[in-house]
Amino acid sequence: MSKGTIRKNRIIALAYFHRYGWIVAMMLCVAIWPEHMMFILSFGCLAFSVWSFVGYKNKWKHIYCSFQNAYHQDMTPYNIQWAKIKKSDAYGVPLIFHILGLALLVVMILC
Repeated sequence: MSKGTIRKNRIIALAYFHRYGWIVAMMLCVAIWPEHMMFILSFGCLAFSVWSFVGYKNKWKHIYCSFQNAYHQDMTPYNIQWAKIKKSDAYGVPLIFHILGLALLVVMILC
């Protein structure tokens, strides 16, 4: 394998982690520490929202590939066209997860 293929595979793996892996990691943490479930879910949602927003603003390749996966397209880390990403997805999804994470945090603090 060439260095370019290895780098491409790393970007795609990170895109899959951004799309699915963080949920699995969060659920594993909940399984290990069920008494901290609300904190873990809150932190996971907030971390995902910040990661997604900062990644979109900084034009990280794995974020673009993650959006391609969401749109059921082949991932092309070396052919990036940011204009194809809907602004409602780029800003809306992180905003929803940020609000959800903050709501969970408030509920955890109040209860």
